[in-house]
Amino acid sequence: MRVGLDITCLKAPMGGYERYVTSLLAALATLPGDERYVAFTERHYGPRVVPATPRVALRPVATLPRFIAKVLLQDQTYWPALLRRAAPDVVHTPIFAGMWRAPRPYVLTLHDLIPLRDPQSLTRSAAWYWRTILPRAVTRADAILTDSEFSRAEICAHFGLAPERVTAIPLGVDARFRPVENPVRLDEVRRHYGLAGDFLLFVGIASPRKNVDRLVAAFTALPDAVLGGTQLVLVGPPGWKNGALERVLATPRARTRVRRLGHVPDDELPALYTLARGAVNLSSYEGFGLPALEALACGSPLLCSATSAFPEVVGDCALLVDPLDRDAVGAGLAALLTDDDERAARRARGIRHAQAFTWRRTAEATLAVYRRVARR
Repeated sequence: MRVGLDITCLKAPMGGYERYVTSLLAALATLPGDERYVAFTERHYGPRVVPATPRVALRPVATLPRFIAKVLLQDQTYWPALLRRAAPDVVHTPIFAGMWRAPRPYVLTLHDLIPLRDPQSLTRSAAWYWRTILPRAVTRADAILTDSEFSRAEICAHFGLAPERVTAIPLGVDARFRPVENPVRLDEVRRHYGLAGDFLLFVGIASPRKNVDRLVAAFTALPDAVLGGTQLVLVGPPGWKNGALERVLATPRARTRVRRLGHVPDDELPALYTLARGAVNLSSYEGFGLPALEALACGSPLLCSATSAFPEVVGDCALLVDPLDRDAVGAGLAALLTDDDERAARRARGIRHAQAFTWRRTAEATLAVYRRVARR
Protein backbone atom coordinates (compact mmCIF):
# COMPACT_ATOMS: atom_id res chain seq x y z
CA MET A 1 0.00 0.00 0.00
CA ARG A 2 1.23 3.49 -0.89
CA VAL A 3 0.13 6.39 1.31
CA GLY A 4 0.41 9.96 0.02
CA LEU A 5 0.75 12.58 2.76
CA ASP A 6 0.17 16.26 2.02
CA ILE A 7 2.36 18.14 4.50
CA THR A 8 2.91 21.19 2.31
CA CYS A 9 1.44 23.46 4.99
CA LEU A 10 4.68 23.20 6.94
CA LYS A 11 6.47 26.22 5.50
CA ALA A 12 8.04 27.43 8.75
CA PRO A 13 8.36 26.18 12.36
CA MET A 14 4.85 25.26 13.54
CA GLY A 15 5.32 23.80 17.01
CA GLY A 16 2.92 20.97 17.76
CA TYR A 17 1.85 20.47 14.14
CA GLU A 18 5.46 19.92 13.09
CA ARG A 19 6.09 17.62 16.06
CA TYR A 20 3.08 15.51 15.06
CA VAL A 21 4.03 15.16 11.39
CA THR A 22 7.72 14.47 12.00
CA SER A 23 7.14 11.95 14.78
CA LEU A 24 4.28 10.18 13.00
CA LEU A 25 6.25 9.74 9.76
CA ALA A 26 9.33 8.49 11.59
CA ALA A 27 7.27 5.95 13.56
CA LEU A 28 5.27 4.78 10.52
CA ALA A 29 8.53 4.02 8.72
CA THR A 30 9.58 1.58 11.47
CA LEU A 31 6.39 -0.50 11.59
CA PRO A 32 6.34 -3.99 10.10
CA GLY A 33 4.61 -4.28 6.74
CA ASP A 34 5.11 -3.37 3.11
CA GLU A 35 3.59 0.14 3.25
CA ARG A 36 5.40 2.94 1.47
CA TYR A 37 4.88 6.65 2.10
CA VAL A 38 5.15 9.58 -0.30
CA ALA A 39 5.52 12.88 1.57
CA PHE A 40 4.64 16.00 -0.43
CA THR A 41 6.38 18.95 1.22
CA GLU A 42 7.03 22.62 0.58
CA ARG A 43 10.33 22.62 -1.28
CA HIS A 44 12.44 24.81 1.04
CA TYR A 45 11.39 24.13 4.63
CA GLY A 46 9.32 20.97 4.27
CA PRO A 47 12.08 18.40 3.66
CA ARG A 48 13.39 18.83 7.21
CA VAL A 49 10.32 17.03 8.58
CA VAL A 50 10.78 13.88 6.46
CA PRO A 51 12.89 11.03 7.88
CA ALA A 52 15.71 9.63 5.74
CA THR A 53 14.43 6.10 5.18
CA PRO A 54 13.82 3.96 2.08
CA ARG A 55 10.14 3.61 3.01
CA VAL A 56 9.44 7.35 2.81
CA ALA A 57 9.83 9.12 -0.54
CA LEU A 58 10.19 12.89 -0.51
CA ARG A 59 8.38 15.02 -3.10
CA PRO A 60 9.22 18.71 -2.52
CA VAL A 61 6.95 21.04 -4.51
CA ALA A 62 6.51 24.77 -4.99
CA THR A 63 3.77 26.40 -2.92
CA LEU A 64 2.10 29.78 -2.91
CA PRO A 65 3.93 32.10 -0.50
CA ARG A 66 0.92 33.18 1.55
CA PHE A 67 -0.55 30.44 3.73
CA ILE A 68 -4.20 31.36 3.32
CA ALA A 69 -3.86 31.67 -0.48
CA LYS A 70 -2.34 28.22 -0.50
CA VAL A 71 -5.10 26.52 1.49
CA LEU A 72 -7.90 28.36 -0.31
CA LEU A 73 -6.57 28.03 -3.88
CA GLN A 74 -3.72 25.59 -4.31
CA ASP A 75 -5.03 22.93 -1.93
CA GLN A 76 -8.40 22.88 -3.67
CA THR A 77 -7.12 22.71 -7.27
CA TYR A 78 -3.50 21.75 -7.90
CA TRP A 79 -2.93 19.37 -4.97
CA PRO A 80 -5.85 17.02 -5.75
CA ALA A 81 -4.62 16.72 -9.34
CA LEU A 82 -1.02 16.18 -8.23
CA LEU A 83 -2.04 13.45 -5.80
CA ARG A 84 -4.19 11.71 -8.38
CA ARG A 85 -1.20 11.54 -10.73
CA ALA A 86 0.88 9.99 -7.93
CA ALA A 87 -1.84 7.30 -7.57
CA PRO A 88 -1.50 6.46 -3.86
CA ASP A 89 -3.82 3.89 -2.30
CA VAL A 90 -4.68 6.32 0.52
CA VAL A 91 -4.29 10.10 0.84
CA HIS A 92 -3.75 11.69 4.25
CA THR A 93 -3.78 15.37 5.21
CA PRO A 94 -2.18 15.32 8.70
CA ILE A 95 -2.78 19.04 9.33
CA PHE A 96 -6.17 20.73 9.23
CA ALA A 97 -5.74 22.25 5.72
CA GLY A 98 -8.00 19.75 3.99
CA MET A 99 -8.98 19.27 0.35
CA TRP A 100 -12.66 19.16 -0.51
CA ARG A 101 -11.81 17.49 -3.84
CA ALA A 102 -9.20 15.12 -2.42
CA PRO A 103 -8.61 11.74 -4.09
CA ARG A 104 -10.23 8.94 -2.14
CA PRO A 105 -9.77 7.03 0.10
CA TYR A 106 -9.02 10.18 2.06
CA VAL A 107 -7.95 10.57 5.69
CA LEU A 108 -8.01 13.98 7.38
CA THR A 109 -6.46 14.81 10.75
CA LEU A 110 -8.42 17.49 12.59
CA HIS A 111 -6.53 18.00 15.82
CA ASP A 112 -9.15 20.17 17.51
CA LEU A 113 -11.67 22.94 16.97
CA ILE A 114 -9.54 25.71 18.50
CA PRO A 115 -9.99 28.11 15.54
CA LEU A 116 -13.75 27.82 15.98
CA ARG A 117 -13.64 28.07 19.77
CA ASP A 118 -11.12 30.93 19.66
CA PRO A 119 -12.26 33.06 16.68
CA GLN A 120 -10.28 36.08 17.86
CA SER A 121 -7.14 34.26 16.70
CA LEU A 122 -8.37 34.09 13.08
CA THR A 123 -8.00 36.49 10.20
CA ARG A 124 -11.09 37.13 8.07
CA SER A 125 -9.85 34.85 5.29
CA ALA A 126 -8.92 32.08 7.75
CA ALA A 127 -12.38 32.30 9.28
CA TRP A 128 -13.87 31.93 5.79
CA TYR A 129 -11.76 28.79 5.28
CA TRP A 130 -12.98 27.21 8.51
CA ARG A 131 -16.56 28.16 7.74
CA THR A 132 -16.64 27.16 4.07
CA ILE A 133 -13.81 24.87 2.92
CA LEU A 134 -13.15 22.73 5.96
CA PRO A 135 -16.73 21.39 6.29
CA ARG A 136 -16.51 20.20 2.68
CA ALA A 137 -13.17 18.50 3.36
CA VAL A 138 -14.67 16.82 6.42
CA THR A 139 -17.57 15.55 4.30
CA ARG A 140 -15.11 14.28 1.69
CA ALA A 141 -12.99 12.35 4.19
CA ASP A 142 -13.48 8.60 4.57
CA ALA A 143 -11.95 8.83 8.04
CA ILE A 144 -11.11 11.68 10.39
CA LEU A 145 -8.37 11.41 12.99
CA THR A 146 -8.11 13.51 16.12
CA ASP A 147 -6.01 13.47 19.27
CA SER A 148 -8.46 12.86 22.12
CA GLU A 149 -11.92 11.61 22.95
CA PHE A 150 -12.75 15.16 23.97
CA SER A 151 -11.97 16.44 20.47
CA ARG A 152 -13.71 13.45 18.89
CA ALA A 153 -16.97 14.31 20.67
CA GLU A 154 -16.66 17.98 19.69
CA ILE A 155 -15.97 17.18 16.04
CA CYS A 156 -18.88 14.74 15.82
CA ALA A 157 -21.25 17.26 17.41
CA HIS A 158 -20.08 20.26 15.36
CA PHE A 159 -20.13 18.57 11.96
CA GLY A 160 -22.99 16.16 12.67
CA LEU A 161 -20.84 13.07 12.07
CA ALA A 162 -21.50 9.50 13.09
CA PRO A 163 -19.04 8.52 15.85
CA GLU A 164 -17.52 5.71 13.76
CA ARG A 165 -16.22 8.24 11.21
CA VAL A 166 -13.90 9.88 13.75
CA THR A 167 -11.05 8.03 15.48
CA ALA A 168 -9.27 9.41 18.55
CA ILE A 169 -5.56 8.53 18.48
CA PRO A 170 -3.52 9.97 21.36
CA LEU A 171 -0.23 11.64 20.55
CA GLY A 172 3.12 10.34 21.73
CA VAL A 173 6.00 11.70 23.75
CA ASP A 174 9.42 11.81 22.13
CA ALA A 175 12.03 9.67 23.86
CA ARG A 176 14.13 12.75 24.64
CA PHE A 177 11.45 13.94 27.09
CA ARG A 178 12.62 12.23 30.25
CA PRO A 179 14.32 13.39 33.46
CA VAL A 180 17.82 14.67 32.76
CA GLU A 181 20.19 12.99 35.20
CA ASN A 182 23.48 14.46 33.96
CA PRO A 183 24.36 17.27 36.40
CA VAL A 184 26.80 18.81 33.93
CA ARG A 185 24.04 19.17 31.32
CA LEU A 186 21.65 20.62 33.89
CA ASP A 187 24.26 23.13 35.00
CA GLU A 188 24.95 24.12 31.37
CA VAL A 189 21.29 24.88 30.73
CA ARG A 190 20.87 26.69 34.03
CA ARG A 191 23.87 28.93 33.34
CA HIS A 192 22.93 29.49 29.69
CA TYR A 193 19.56 30.94 30.67
CA GLY A 194 20.74 32.59 33.87
CA LEU A 195 18.41 30.61 36.15
CA ALA A 196 19.96 31.09 39.56
CA GLY A 197 17.32 29.52 41.82
CA ASP A 198 13.94 27.78 41.89
CA PHE A 199 11.43 28.50 39.15
CA LEU A 200 8.06 27.43 37.79
CA LEU A 201 7.88 26.86 34.05
CA PHE A 202 5.31 27.67 31.36
CA VAL A 203 5.92 26.38 27.81
CA GLY A 204 3.76 27.47 24.89
CA ILE A 205 2.74 30.34 22.67
CA ALA A 206 1.30 33.20 24.73
CA SER A 207 -2.05 33.45 22.94
CA PRO A 208 -5.05 34.75 24.91
CA ARG A 209 -6.59 31.31 25.54
CA LYS A 210 -3.38 30.24 27.32
CA ASN A 211 -4.24 32.63 30.18
CA VAL A 212 -0.60 33.56 30.73
CA ASP A 213 -1.72 36.95 32.05
CA ARG A 214 -3.80 35.20 34.70
CA LEU A 215 -0.86 32.94 35.55
CA VAL A 216 1.48 35.90 36.01
CA ALA A 217 -1.10 37.80 38.08
CA ALA A 218 -1.75 34.82 40.38
CA PHE A 219 1.95 34.05 40.74
CA THR A 220 2.97 37.60 41.60
CA ALA A 221 0.09 37.88 44.09
CA LEU A 222 1.54 35.09 46.24
CA PRO A 223 3.16 36.31 49.45
CA ASP A 224 6.93 36.38 49.72
CA ALA A 225 6.76 33.74 52.45
CA VAL A 226 5.39 31.31 49.83
CA LEU A 227 7.42 32.45 46.86
CA GLY A 228 10.80 32.65 48.54
CA GLY A 229 13.26 33.22 45.71
CA THR A 230 11.16 31.43 43.08
CA GLN A 231 10.72 32.95 39.65
CA LEU A 232 8.19 32.24 36.89
CA VAL A 233 9.87 31.38 33.57
CA LEU A 234 7.92 31.74 30.31
CA VAL A 235 9.13 29.81 27.26
CA GLY A 236 7.68 30.22 23.79
CA PRO A 237 6.68 32.76 21.13
CA PRO A 238 5.09 36.06 22.20
CA GLY A 239 1.70 35.26 20.65
CA TRP A 240 -0.88 37.91 19.80
CA LYS A 241 -3.52 40.19 21.35
CA ASN A 242 -1.63 40.17 24.61
CA GLY A 243 -2.26 43.62 25.97
CA ALA A 244 -3.37 42.16 29.31
CA LEU A 245 -0.18 40.10 29.57
CA GLU A 246 2.06 43.03 28.74
CA ARG A 247 0.33 45.16 31.38
CA VAL A 248 0.79 42.62 34.15
CA LEU A 249 4.40 41.97 33.10
CA ALA A 250 5.07 45.70 33.43
CA THR A 251 4.22 45.73 37.14
CA PRO A 252 7.18 46.13 39.52
CA ARG A 253 6.68 42.71 41.09
CA ALA A 254 6.51 40.92 37.74
CA ARG A 255 9.65 42.66 36.51
CA THR A 256 11.64 41.01 39.31
CA ARG A 257 9.78 37.69 39.47
CA VAL A 258 9.07 36.75 35.82
CA ARG A 259 11.56 35.79 33.09
CA ARG A 260 10.71 35.50 29.37
CA LEU A 261 13.10 33.23 27.49
CA GLY A 262 11.32 33.27 24.12
CA HIS A 263 11.94 30.35 21.79
CA VAL A 264 13.97 27.51 23.30
CA PRO A 265 15.24 24.56 21.21
CA ASP A 266 13.35 21.33 21.83
CA ASP A 267 16.55 19.61 22.93
CA GLU A 268 16.85 21.98 25.89
CA LEU A 269 13.28 21.62 27.12
CA PRO A 270 13.86 18.34 29.04
CA ALA A 271 16.58 20.00 31.12
CA LEU A 272 14.35 22.99 31.84
CA TYR A 273 11.48 20.71 32.89
CA THR A 274 13.87 18.72 35.10
CA LEU A 275 15.25 21.86 36.73
CA ALA A 276 11.84 23.43 37.32
CA ARG A 277 10.09 23.09 40.64
CA GLY A 278 6.94 22.55 38.62
CA ALA A 279 5.28 23.22 35.27
CA VAL A 280 2.08 25.19 34.71
CA ASN A 281 -0.41 25.14 31.82
CA LEU A 282 -3.61 27.13 32.35
CA SER A 283 -4.94 27.04 28.79
CA SER A 284 -8.73 27.27 28.64
CA TYR A 285 -8.93 24.96 25.66
CA GLU A 286 -6.67 22.25 24.23
CA GLY A 287 -7.47 19.35 21.93
CA PHE A 288 -4.72 17.33 23.60
CA GLY A 289 -2.11 19.35 25.50
CA LEU A 290 1.21 17.80 24.48
CA PRO A 291 3.42 20.21 26.52
CA ALA A 292 1.60 19.08 29.67
CA LEU A 293 2.36 15.44 28.89
CA GLU A 294 5.99 16.26 28.06
CA ALA A 295 6.33 18.00 31.42
CA LEU A 296 5.07 14.86 33.19
CA ALA A 297 7.48 12.70 31.17
CA CYS A 298 10.39 14.80 32.45
CA GLY A 299 9.27 14.45 36.06
CA SER A 300 8.03 18.01 36.44
CA PRO A 301 5.08 18.27 38.87
CA LEU A 302 2.24 19.84 36.92
CA LEU A 303 -0.52 22.35 37.58
CA CYS A 304 -2.97 22.56 34.68
CA SER A 305 -6.53 23.39 33.70
CA ALA A 306 -9.42 21.13 34.57
CA THR A 307 -10.88 21.88 31.12
CA SER A 308 -11.12 20.41 27.60
CA ALA A 309 -8.77 17.43 27.01
CA PHE A 310 -6.47 17.95 30.02
CA PRO A 311 -8.21 15.59 32.49
CA GLU A 312 -8.23 12.86 29.83
CA VAL A 313 -4.54 13.31 28.98
CA VAL A 314 -2.93 13.85 32.39
CA GLY A 315 -5.24 11.71 34.51
CA ASP A 316 -4.61 12.00 38.24
CA CYS A 317 -0.98 13.01 37.75
CA ALA A 318 -1.52 16.79 37.86
CA LEU A 319 -3.16 19.36 40.08
CA LEU A 320 -6.26 20.43 38.12
CA VAL A 321 -7.77 23.89 38.61
CA ASP A 322 -10.25 26.23 36.98
CA PRO A 323 -7.92 28.53 35.01
CA LEU A 324 -10.31 31.46 35.43
CA ASP A 325 -10.48 31.12 39.22
CA ARG A 326 -7.61 33.23 40.54
CA ASP A 327 -7.90 31.85 44.08
CA ALA A 328 -7.79 28.25 42.82
CA VAL A 329 -4.80 29.01 40.61
CA GLY A 330 -3.01 30.70 43.50
CA ALA A 331 -3.66 27.73 45.77
CA GLY A 332 -2.33 25.35 43.11
CA LEU A 333 0.81 27.42 42.64
CA ALA A 334 1.35 27.53 46.38
CA ALA A 335 1.03 23.72 46.54
CA LEU A 336 3.75 23.33 43.89
CA LEU A 337 6.02 25.57 45.92
CA THR A 338 5.41 24.25 49.44
CA ASP A 339 4.12 20.65 49.45
CA ASP A 340 7.23 18.55 48.81
CA ASP A 341 5.57 15.19 49.58
CA GLU A 342 2.76 15.87 47.09
CA ARG A 343 5.26 17.03 44.48
CA ALA A 344 7.31 13.84 44.84
CA ALA A 345 4.25 11.59 44.57
CA ARG A 346 2.94 13.37 41.48
CA ARG A 347 6.40 13.35 39.91
CA ALA A 348 6.63 9.54 40.10
CA ARG A 349 3.05 9.05 38.86
CA GLY A 350 3.58 11.48 36.00
CA ILE A 351 6.67 9.71 34.69
CA ARG A 352 4.88 6.34 34.71
CA HIS A 353 1.76 7.80 33.11
CA ALA A 354 3.62 9.48 30.25
CA GLN A 355 5.44 6.26 29.35
CA ALA A 356 2.16 4.87 27.96
CA PHE A 357 2.08 7.57 25.26
CA THR A 358 4.44 6.59 22.44
CA TRP A 359 4.62 7.63 18.81
CA ARG A 360 4.78 3.97 17.85
CA ARG A 361 1.29 3.46 19.31
CA THR A 362 0.12 6.57 17.48
CA ALA A 363 1.56 5.21 14.23
CA GLU A 364 0.07 1.73 14.75
CA ALA A 365 -3.41 3.16 15.26
CA THR A 366 -3.00 5.48 12.26
CA LEU A 367 -1.84 2.63 10.03
CA ALA A 368 -4.88 0.60 11.09
CA VAL A 369 -7.09 3.42 9.77
CA TYR A 370 -5.16 3.55 6.47
CA ARG A 371 -5.66 -0.18 6.01
CA ARG A 372 -9.35 0.01 6.88
CA VAL A 373 -10.20 2.76 4.42
CA ALA A 374 -8.04 1.19 1.69
CA ARG A 375 -10.19 -1.97 1.82
CA ARG A 376 -13.45 -0.08 1.17
